[in-house]
Amino acid sequence: MTESVRALVREHQMLTPGEPVLVAVSGGGDSMCLLHLLWQEGYAVQAATYDHGIRSQSAQDAAFVEQWCREHDIPCHVGRGDVPRWALEHGLGLEEAARTMRYAFLQETAKTADAAKIATAHNADDNAETLLLHLLRGSGLNGLGGIPPVRGNLIRPLLTVSRDEIDAYLEHWNIPHVEDSTNADTTYRRNYLRHQVLPLLKAQNPNLLEGLNRTMRSLRQDNDYLEGQAAAMAENAVPTAGGLSCSAGELAKLHPALANRVMQCLVARLDSNVVLTAAQREAVLALCRRDDPSRQCSLTGGLVARREYDLLVLEWDTQSGSFEPVSLSPGDCVTVGNRKLRCQWATCPEGKFNQPDEFYLVPCPGLMLRPRRTGDAITLPARDRKTVKKLLIDSKIPRAVRDKIAVFDVGGQVAALDGFGADRAFLPKPGEKCWKISALPK
Repeated sequence: MTESVRALVREHQMLTPGEPVLVAVSGGGDSMCLLHLLWQEGYAVQAATYDHGIRSQSAQDAAFVEQWCREHDIPCHVGRGDVPRWALEHGLGLEEAARTMRYAFLQETAKTADAAKIATAHNADDNAETLLLHLLRGSGLNGLGGIPPVRGNLIRPLLTVSRDEIDAYLEHWNIPHVEDSTNADTTYRRNYLRHQVLPLLKAQNPNLLEGLNRTMRSLRQDNDYLEGQAAAMAENAVPTAGGLSCSAGELAKLHPALANRVMQCLVARLDSNVVLTAAQREAVLALCRRDDPSRQCSLTGGLVARREYDLLVLEWDTQSGSFEPVSLSPGDCVTVGNRKLRCQWATCPEGKFNQPDEFYLVPCPGLMLRPRRTGDAITLPARDRKTVKKLLIDSKIPRAVRDKIAVFDVGGQVAALDGFGADRAFLPKPGEKCWKISALPK
C-alpha cells in the first residue's frame, strides 16, 4: 500500500521531501492512516481537525486527534463551527454546509501553518462512490472523472488505495481511530452505495476498484485536454468596457464539446463564481448560430449575452446596478436591489431567530439601507468578523449581484446585511422589544 501511495505522489508531484503538509484528520480510520503514513515517510506533517457541532461526540473526536498528535509530537490545529445553524442561515443541506465550513477552515489553517499543500484521505472506495453518485444524478466528463488526485493545493495520496488496505494498515501499525456513527446510516445516498451497492458490484468483479480507477483516469485525461483547448480559445476574446466579445461565427462552428467549455471559460474570465447551466450554454450557442444581429439572453448572476452583428458580447446587466440609500424604520416597506424589505415592531423570539430573510435588530434610529462600501465588515453570530466583500465572495455571490445587496447602516456601522442577518452587536435578547426585518416576495 505504501508503494502505491509513493507512486501516486511521484506521478502527480504532490510533495517533495521535507515539504510542510497540512493533513485533514477527522479521527476516522482513513485520515489516521494518511497522517501516520505521511509522518512515517518523513514529511513535515501538521494535523487539522474540525468539530462541525453536528454529532454529540464530535468534540470528543477532535480531542482524540489532539491527544494522538501530542503523543507523536505532531502540531495539531482544531477548528469548531455550528454547522446546523450556518446551514439554516444559508439554506444549505448539512453535508454541503459542513464541507464548505471545513474546507474554509483548512485553507485558512494552511496559510497560518505555512503549508503549501493540504492532504485529504479520499481513497479508491470514496472515488467509486463519487462516480456512482454522479451517474445517478447525470453528469458530464468532469463529474465522471471522479475525485482528482490534485486540485489546486489539495492532494489525495490515498486515492488508489482501497478501504480494505487501509484497515490492514491500521491493524499492522496498531493505529487507534474513532468511528463516525453516521457512516452506517443508509438514508444518506453515499452510505447506501457504500454498504448496499458496491459490495454487490465487487462480488461480480473483485477488481472493480482498479477498473473504475482506470476509467476515471481516462475520462479525466480527456476532460483535461478539452478544458485546456477551450481555455486557450477563450483567451482570444477581446475585453470591452463592461465585459468581453468574441467571434460568434467561430464559436458556432466549434464541436459542442468544445463550444460549451469555451462559453464557460469566457464567463469565468468575468467572474469565476458564475457557472452556466446546460440550458444557458445552449441558449448562447443558439445566439451564435442565428442570423439575428441583435438578439440577447439573460444568464446567471446578472450576465447578458447578446449578438452585435458578427460578435458575441458578454456583459453585466447595467440596468440592474446599485441603488440609492434609503432610510428604514418601523412601518416602512422599501425596495432595494431585487428585494422588498419590511420593518416592524416585534418581540424578539427564542431560538434561532437570526435568519437570512427574517432577523431582528435592537431599535436603530437613523437606520439607513445603502450599498456596500470598501472596509465594511460584519460579525455574524458564531462566526469570525469578516469584511462584507470577503463574506460575499466566500458565499459565492456573483459580482453583479453584490452591489445590490443592502447594508443596514447605523452611524457608519454595519448593523446587518440583507440575506445574511444581523451583526452580533445589534442582536436583541429574547423577550426584548425590537425591530423585525422581513424580506417579502416582490
